[in-house]
Amino acid sequence: MGNKSKLKGIVLAIAATISFSNVYLFSKMAMEDSNLASFGVLWFGLALVYNLIYNRFFTQRKSFGALARKSKKILLLIGCSEFISISAFFLSIQLTENPAIVSFLANTSPIFVIIIGFLFYKTRYSLVSILGVVITLSGVLIMNTSASEFNWQSLLKPSSISALIFALFYGVSLVLARSEIKNIPTTMISVCRNLFLFIGFTIYLLWMWEMPQYSSESVFYIALGSLLGPFLGILLTYASLQFVDASITTLIGTSRSIFIVAGAFAFMGILPSTNQLLGGTCTILGILIITIADIKLAKST
Repeated sequence: MGNKSKLKGIVLAIAATISFSNVYLFSKMAMEDSNLASFGVLWFGLALVYNLIYNRFFTQRKSFGALARKSKKILLLIGCSEFISISAFFLSIQLTENPAIVSFLANTSPIFVIIIGFLFYKTRYSLVSILGVVITLSGVLIMNTSASEFNWQSLLKPSSISALIFALFYGVSLVLARSEIKNIPTTMISVCRNLFLFIGFTIYLLWMWEMPQYSSESVFYIALGSLLGPFLGILLTYASLQFVDASITTLIGTSRSIFIVAGAFAFMGILPSTNQLLGGTCTILGILIITIADIKLAKST
């Protein structure tokens, strides 16, 4: 593959990272005027429409019935796992003052992928990967340190727990998707993901027995955010994979926290504390080390 193709893949991966970064910002601003249930229904309803239109006109469609029985089960498990992870993600966004903090905690998802791979697939990891895990966890601890003292209450806050639940189940979804990626079209995974989330948030809204609540600003942020994240971000990610290895796309994706910090300051005028910024930097460094170790392992095998 030529340098031009590789450059194209890198540019697409950077565009996907910036697109996903906007999810943290626009969702936070949208939920200032809308509750979580109302937000989720419109966000994933629009994302589902975007994906269905794209799937209808721009991809080779494959029906759910045409999948093997195992693939159907995996797809349903991905849908359930995504519902738990994304619900926890947006709950954390709602509860956290600065969305950049959620992105730092979300960086722990590769750790859960490593643990799941080791426990269920007997995957072996190098000492460099383990070092990356240690550095990432150290970053989480630093983020929850006040002055020179670690604060367990900060780590056990609902916002932190929600972000870690997101990281765990996102890791589960990633492992499941990898196991059947050759048999399940990626567009079908995306549609299934958004369908489960739309149905789940609709049930949540009905259970609360409330009418959806939106302001004109929240509708604008939701429409734009659902286009940039659940649709365009995923589309650009898959496009980048046509030109560069998945490890490169993942490596570039670790920079999203930088864009989120910059965006939170530009749009909301807030910055992480010194410890949060230092700890967040450690989480990024740890994931970079894990990703580089994966790249070297892939080349050697």
